[in-house]
Amino acid sequence: MDDNTNHTKKSDGSDKAPRDESSSTNGDAIITPLKIPIEDKKTASSTFTQNDSVKRFSVIAGLLLLIIGGLWLFSYLSENPVPTSPSLGKKIAAEPKPTTISLTTTAPVPEEETKTEQDEQGKEEAEQKLSGFLQLKKELDSKGVAEWGGELYQRALQLSASADDFFIKKEFSSAAKDYREALSALNELKNGIDGTLQRFLKDGLLAINEGDGKRAQQLFSIALMIDPENEIARHNLDRAKNTEAVMQLIASGEEHERSNNLSLAHADYQEAVKLDPELEKAQLALTRVKNRIADEQFQQLMSSGFKAFDENNFNRARTLFLKAQSFKPDSRQANDALLQVDTAIRLSRIEELRKKAVEAERSEDWGQALSSYQAVLALDKSIRFALKGKGRSLNRKQLEERINYYVNKPTVLESDQSLEKAISLLEEAKRVDLQGPRFTQQLQQLQKLIALAQTPVTVTIVSDSFTEVAIYKVGKLGRFTTRELTLRPGTYTVVGARDGFKDVRQKLAVKAGEGPIHISVTCNEKI
Repeated sequence: MDDNTNHTKKSDGSDKAPRDESSSTNGDAIITPLKIPIEDKKTASSTFTQNDSVKRFSVIAGLLLLIIGGLWLFSYLSENPVPTSPSLGKKIAAEPKPTTISLTTTAPVPEEETKTEQDEQGKEEAEQKLSGFLQLKKELDSKGVAEWGGELYQRALQLSASADDFFIKKEFSSAAKDYREALSALNELKNGIDGTLQRFLKDGLLAINEGDGKRAQQLFSIALMIDPENEIARHNLDRAKNTEAVMQLIASGEEHERSNNLSLAHADYQEAVKLDPELEKAQLALTRVKNRIADEQFQQLMSSGFKAFDENNFNRARTLFLKAQSFKPDSRQANDALLQVDTAIRLSRIEELRKKAVEAERSEDWGQALSSYQAVLALDKSIRFALKGKGRSLNRKQLEERINYYVNKPTVLESDQSLEKAISLLEEAKRVDLQGPRFTQQLQQLQKLIALAQTPVTVTIVSDSFTEVAIYKVGKLGRFTTRELTLRPGTYTVVGARDGFKDVRQKLAVKAGEGPIHISVTCNEKI
């Protein structure tokens, strides 16, 4: 039976012919003889009776004519088959279904019909695989598979073309096999698409790092075909567009670097990093030239610093060493130089303060001397001359302050207690070494004041011989008309008392160095 002939079976086992759905290329209807099961034959034969032999013969004759006509048509179609031509990349058109006639017959099933069923099954499988192949190929084509599919994609195309040839030759089993293998190849490409994308991204980055901007653009463009939303590919595609310019800047910078023109090299590398901040080669070049510039400036600053140090210009040397340290914070050379200059500055400052303290001692400015020694000790608490000088200056300063207290307020010496303290202070001051003219003058002033405070003044008191006279801190003097006594400088209270009269009271101020003093004490007002 022709492989283009189809027939359908009813569930009850009888064959009925459907309508002719299409015509052959020659315009003739296709009529396919159907199988006639044995049971149908028996059923048909049973409808006839022996008494109606003529009618049965007529029916049988008619059936034989139909069978002979069908066999002739089958032979004709076998010699003139309806052609089918599926092309690469298109679906096979559906085969026209010929009209079938279901008859009850006792004829056996032809071998050609079994072969036709097998061919129909192979054809159906081939069409299914071809449909799957074309659908998947369309999907992969949208992702630019022709650019990345490689040998596996070419093999899929070759298998598809081979399957097309087999299909045209109606070798449907072979066609189905090749379509199946072609579809498997495309599925393999689809399943590995994520790995393929990562490979293109990796190779694209490698191309950028190698300076091949054109290849990098191609690779990232293909990556975007695979995944149009991939931000990594899009970002690196933009980078790749600058790769050529970046590499030119790096080459120019390297040339300037070889010529020791570091400032121009730095400018080129900096511009390269600006165009592609992620390019490691540009970053390393910029860091390298920065380090070289830093090295040169470091050495210049260190040289200038040591020159200033040799000239004892320690402050300038320290400033230069600090600048050098800013270029290389971990430089032992800079740190040692700073330690050296700081030590020199400290020693210089100590010596300056020592001289200042000595000069202050010579001028008997003990306050200034004390400040200088304290400043030295602030720099180094263990310096012995400063420790001794501080103690000496402090004692002299305090001694001066005590002497000046009595000199500036001589009236305090009128107190016996204050006078005793002043006398003790005078004895202490006389034992001090290195008594300069200023200190000697202070001692003389104190000594004079003490002497005056100790020198009594003659006081004459006149009364009426009726009044009892008394002086606080001195005692009762009794009644008299005239009484003379000597009193140490100070302030005294003189009181007069008489029966029947009001008491009298008056202050007596005795000044050191004054002449004789006369006072009158008399109670005159009666009670």
